[in-house]
Amino acid sequence: MTRFLFLLIGILPTIAFAQPVQKIPTAAERPEWAALINEQAVPVVAIPRLDAAAALADDSRTPGQNRFAAPVFTTIDIQQSGVWTALPDGGRVWRCQVKSPGALALLPVFDVLRLPQGAQFFAYTPDRSSVWGAYTAESCLPDGRFLIGPIRGESFVLELIEPAPVRGQSQLQLTRVDYAYDKTALNGAEGPLDFGQSLACNVNINCSTGADWQSHKRGVARILMVFPGGSGWCSGTLVANTAGTYDPYFLTAHHCQLLLNNPDFPVWRFDFDYEAVGCTNPATEPQTKSVLGCERIAYRAQTDFMLLKINPIPTNYDVYFNGWTRDTATTKSRTVYIHHPQGDIKKISIDTQAASIHPQTLNWGGVYGVSPVRTHWKTVLDIGTFQPGSSGSPLFDQNKRVIGQLHGGSTTNGGCTVTGAYSGRFDLSWAQGGTAGSQLKNWLDAGNLNMVSVNGYARPVIPGYVVSGNIQTHWGQPMLNVKVFINAGNGITAYTDAQGNFAFNDIPAGGAYTVVPTLDTIDLNGVSTFDLVLTSKHILSIEPLDSPWKIIAADVNQSGSVTTFDIVESRKVLLGINAAFPNNTSWRFLPAATTFSNPGNPFASGLPQSTIFIPNLQGPHTNANFKGIKVGDVNNSATGSN
Repeated sequence: MTRFLFLLIGILPTIAFAQPVQKIPTAAERPEWAALINEQAVPVVAIPRLDAAAALADDSRTPGQNRFAAPVFTTIDIQQSGVWTALPDGGRVWRCQVKSPGALALLPVFDVLRLPQGAQFFAYTPDRSSVWGAYTAESCLPDGRFLIGPIRGESFVLELIEPAPVRGQSQLQLTRVDYAYDKTALNGAEGPLDFGQSLACNVNINCSTGADWQSHKRGVARILMVFPGGSGWCSGTLVANTAGTYDPYFLTAHHCQLLLNNPDFPVWRFDFDYEAVGCTNPATEPQTKSVLGCERIAYRAQTDFMLLKINPIPTNYDVYFNGWTRDTATTKSRTVYIHHPQGDIKKISIDTQAASIHPQTLNWGGVYGVSPVRTHWKTVLDIGTFQPGSSGSPLFDQNKRVIGQLHGGSTTNGGCTVTGAYSGRFDLSWAQGGTAGSQLKNWLDAGNLNMVSVNGYARPVIPGYVVSGNIQTHWGQPMLNVKVFINAGNGITAYTDAQGNFAFNDIPAGGAYTVVPTLDTIDLNGVSTFDLVLTSKHILSIEPLDSPWKIIAADVNQSGSVTTFDIVESRKVLLGINAAFPNNTSWRFLPAATTFSNPGNPFASGLPQSTIFIPNLQGPHTNANFKGIKVGDVNNSATGSN
């Protein structure tokens, strides 16, 4: 048996669930809060320095084990750690700085992160040069687990913003932070093995070399893998199925799950579109489109394949399901890898010569075992190379169909000359193994169509648009902390800010949506005996109320008329006999564009709907504006924040 250098991708580092992120300023970046937030020091929680020497020694005992971050443990929660700052609008902000000396990067792995609607969560470097978030309720996983990073440097700040209506409803517990250490002693690669750390002889996917692969690259993602003993990187791709559906099956390498024991699949992260805009390496790290969490569907050691089913991919992600072939008779005259070496941005590598079936066994060493004869394709790359983190990347033939996934190989010249790259054969992974959990066929050909080749296909992008608006009292005062609901997905809520503005981001196009505001807090806000006098004068026609909005406010029992019964119910609330108005909320809302055919009797034709209906969202909808009516207040004395 021949022994080969095993080049794995390292370990590391929201319904089931994407990790959607809205680019929202942190609390200290918002002008209305900046002075208040910045005057309060952020407490620092010191966590242990990793014993990097011990970690490296442990790594050296497992050849091919390319872990670059190992866990250190702490106890951080929002009850006992950090500092809360009260905000003028009744909300609050929690911040806590976490520091571990000497770390190249840190990756917080949360036991619990649950956010109520309207809350926003961030992680950032102390200088805010790198900001992760805002994460919202839609980002969270059902079991509460979460991860962020890697965050460069030895320190990061966590920040949670809770609006007044959801104060005390957030849950956060952090007991583990993965610490990225210097791997130079083992493999010559300095840094945390992610952005900017791959060899210069790698070729960016958006160079001219990758011009013919612009569709297929959209299926390839890097995998941020988490284990109890640390974190690391692999590569892989979405794969097509014979039915042409968009089931998110993702092909990668079996050995990726062997980097450490007990892979924690629910918090593995898949980063799509992690690439340079052009051919040149960028100075700043590009944004990713990420999906958090997966389940393992099938795997087999002999051909080193693993099929995952990742959590649902947001409909506004422009992804591609790469085709495949299991036809070994077709000549593999030219082959291509698309991958993430060292967890870096997306690269392309090419063998311009024919691939061959390797006739010998491959001894990977240790837990990685031996691959039988004729189970792998052998390629010798002419353009680009591969490194740890490239493992699991798809091997394409000249027809742009997947024929395997990268297992490993050998290089010279500092890693830039490939003497052999070996990929498990897709055709042998198809139906060998004997069970559904050890073959691809059951999952990629559920209808038993027995197709030999399937071309790739794109999933239609359903773009997301902003739906936003403003809420003021009917006399023009901005309303704060009004809860606004939109029936997108399972329903999303937002809260108005100090200017009365609210926004929903990335609402899928083509849908029909209803926007509904609600506020039901203090019924006595703005209500006094003077309002009873004015209502009585209106009923007696001595001094009719001078606007339809005031007349609606006088209808405290929501009967569709103003009568002495409304005065009786208001008096009961004023005297403390009743805690609230019957059959009514403390505020009512109507679309700001509402007009009344009979202003003196707004009930004559029935009130318009208290919602805004968007029948077919085809672009940004920025005028979902409402006016608030304080029930019982007919002289406009209420404040718009309770």
